[in-house]
Amino acid sequence: MELLLDGKLKLNISVNKGDTESLLSLFGVSERFKRMDVLTDADEGADIKVSLDELGEAELKLGADIEKGQQKCIMTLFWYDQRVIPFDIKKNVESGEIITLKMWKI
Repeated sequence: MELLLDGKLKLNISVNKGDTESLLSLFGVSERFKRMDVLTDADEGADIKVSLDELGEAELKLGADIEKGQQKCIMTLFWYDQRVIPFDIKKNVESGEIITLKMWKI
């Protein structure tokens, strides 16, 4: 796996272990549009592993071709149907905490 993106986002809601959430439900509008540096090239439709600290993980499909050096955000990386895919929350976390977002090209 190649690291595609590494950033930090502020959690918009409090979550508990066992909850089910998505990228859209976890982060507010300003965080969803926060731009982060792309670290490697990837093609549209590529499988991407999304990791949010110890909060949880999801596998999503990339929505467009991207190139190393570009700046992208959650809203420009994935189509809506991917941004709303639910995943299981593995840890209690309070609203306002900063979460490390890492994405790998599988």
